[in-house]
Order: sequence, then C-alpha cells, then structure tokens
Amino acid sequence: MQVENNQYNTSNDEIDLRELVRTLIRRKKTILLVASLVLLASIAYAFLATPVYKAKASFLPPTKGEIAPLKIPTGSADADADADAVTKIYAEFEKNLNSVRLRRQIFEQMNLLSIYAKKADASTNSEAVFNEFNTDLSIEKPVAKKNEIVIPAIHLVLTGKDPQLLAQVLNQISDLVRTNTTQEVIAGVIEEVVFRKQQLNREINELRAKAERQKQDEITKLQEVDKVEKNKTIDQINTLRASAKTRRIDHIRALEEAAKVAESIGLAEKSSLLESAQANDKAAFYTEVNTQAQPLYLRGYKALRSEIKELEERKSDDPFIPGLRDLQDKLDLLSTNHQVEALLARSSNDPFTENLRNKESELAVLEAFKIDPTKVSVATLDQAAYPPEKREKPKRLLIVVLGAGGGLFLGIIAAFMANFWQSLRLEDEGTA
Repeated sequence: MQVENNQYNTSNDEIDLRELVRTLIRRKKTILLVASLVLLASIAYAFLATPVYKAKASFLPPTKGEIAPLKIPTGSADADADADAVTKIYAEFEKNLNSVRLRRQIFEQMNLLSIYAKKADASTNSEAVFNEFNTDLSIEKPVAKKNEIVIPAIHLVLTGKDPQLLAQVLNQISDLVRTNTTQEVIAGVIEEVVFRKQQLNREINELRAKAERQKQDEITKLQEVDKVEKNKTIDQINTLRASAKTRRIDHIRALEEAAKVAESIGLAEKSSLLESAQANDKAAFYTEVNTQAQPLYLRGYKALRSEIKELEERKSDDPFIPGLRDLQDKLDLLSTNHQVEALLARSSNDPFTENLRNKESELAVLEAFKIDPTKVSVATLDQAAYPPEKREKPKRLLIVVLGAGGGLFLGIIAAFMANFWQSLRLEDEGTA
C-alpha cells in the first residue's frame, strides 16, 4: 500500500513539473515581453542616469624634518617626544579635515551654492545645500587587520557629477586645511615660547632680588659683627684707661704719704741707705736672695713732690698703658670693613648669582627663536586630487545584468499570474 502511495506522489510531481514547463512554454511571449521591457528600462537607466564621480586626495604624516622648525631649541632632545609631536600634529590636521567651519569657508569661497542649486535665489535654503555638499565629503582611513601594520594614510573623498570641480574643491580644502593647521600649530608653539620667556623673566628677576637680599643680609651680618667687636674693643680701652687712672691716683697717694714721712724726718735728698739697698737688690738678683722693697720716703721729699706734681699734671695715661695702642689700632681697623665697602660698591650681583647665566642664555635662545611657515608641513600630500576618469556610479554592466535577471524573474511571475487568472476565468465559465 505504501509503495502505491509513493508511486502516486511521484506521478503527481512529474505531472506538476510538466504542467509548469508547459505553462512557461505556453506563456513564453509574456515572459519575453516582461523581461525585454525590464531589460530595456535597466539599459535606459544605465545609459541615461547622470554619472557620479569620486575624487580623492591622500595624505601621510609629516616627517620629523618637516616639523623640525616647530621644535623649541631649549626643549628635550628625545626621539619618543619627536614621535609624539608628529602624532599630535597629524591628529590636529585630521581634526581640521573634519572641520565644518573650514568646509563652509571653501563652500562660500568657490560659490558652490550656485553649482549645487542651479536655480538658487534668495529663498534657497543655503544650509540644506551646504549639508548636501558636506554629506558628499568623507574621510577614509585604512583599517588594520590582525597582526597587520597599516600606513596611517588619510584619504579625503568627494563625490559629485563634475570631475573637474571635484578635484578643484578637494585641492582647495587640502590647501586651506594644511595652511590653517600650520598656523594653529605655529601659534601654539609661539604661545608656549612666550609663556616660557615670561616664566624665565620672572625667575631671573626673582634670582636678582634674592641675590640683592642676600647681599644686604651679608652686609648686615658683617656690620653687626664689626659693631660687636668695636664695642668690645672700646670697652677694653675704657677699662684699661680707668684702671690706669686708678693706679695713678693710688700711686700719687702712696707718694704723698712717703713725702710726708720724708719731710717729718727732714730727708730732702735721696738717702745713702737707698743706694746701698739698691746695690743689695742687684746682688740679690744674681744670688736669687729674696729682698723686700725699700720704703719710698728714702728717695727724699723733693723727688717725691716732683713725681707727685708730674703725675697730677698728666693729661693722659694712654702712653703708659701696655697694649692700649694695639687695641686702638684694632679699633681703627674695625672702623673700615673693606668687605662691606666692596658689597656696597657692587653695581650688579649677576656675576655672583648662581644659575642666572643659564637662564639668561635660555632666554636669549628663545628671543632669537623664529618659525618660518614655509618650512613647516603638518601633513605630507601623498597625492593631490585629479579629475576622475571613471565614474563611480551608475555601474552600467551590473545594472544591465541585474535588469536581465530581474526581468526574467518578473516575466516568469507574470506568466504564472496570467495562467492563474485564465484558470479562474475558465472555472467561472464552467460553473456558469
């Protein structure tokens, strides 16, 4: 029983397939008509549609030599820093490539409104036209695959209908972006240099002020030391003088007493006993015999009164004070400090200021630092934009092939639909 069912199904499949083929053959004119119409329409579209072209300008990162004029001479000479500078400048260039402001500037300079909107007037929405132009602009960057090193190229792409205009617009944008980026980068470097110069000037002024304060401190210290030493020496001199005066007064009193004794005994001249005593003193000096000092009155009251008069009339004890002249010489020396005079006479502290000359040298280098914009390149123009010769779209062959395939498919659908409607109509007539 199952074998019979399988044979029946196979027979139905063969009948259906045969019926389909018969239907296609019977409706071949419909299929050919529809396929021909679709193919002709695709051919007409492929050849009559306005061609769209694609222009491209390519850029590469700048070399280290192209950004060398931007390097501040007082900065660090590090290879990694140079590589970072190249990356940052190239990123700034890419940012400006995407700048709507710069694109709008080119749009207005080249009067692209009249080109994109041929019937432009006062009522034309220029913003919408610019957005259309901006949409046609794009940036293409190569995508790195796994374990693949990709050259960091940037492609600025513009699509449109006029090949010449596309190339002109791209080249204008390229020039403007490179010029604008160069100016921005140079302005940034100059601002950095100006800031560093201001900082150096502040540091130099502070070093000079610090040196002046140190000089004044040194002068104050020296003067303080001199003052203390002078006061000490003056005190020593006054002490010696007071001591000498006291000893002189004491000696006068001793002489007065001795004179009274001599007068009381009527001894006017030096006594012979004194001469023998002096002889004994000399002998005792050589024989180391201890002897006592002889009484003053033995000198006689005339000699004593004469010495008393001289001592009382003495105006100054200075010549009789041991060491006094040395102290006075020392005081004279302290009255003039040549080191203080040299510090006061110093017109500039610069030669004595540590690290000042290094900062002045750095400042002089920065003052002489100039950037020539013509020697700076923020990106390497790998290839300028040229008018494209091949259109980007429509792709005629693809459109014709798709039109032929689609027309054949639609023709088959149309054949089945026609056959289906005919079957329905025959059934309605048979029923009637």
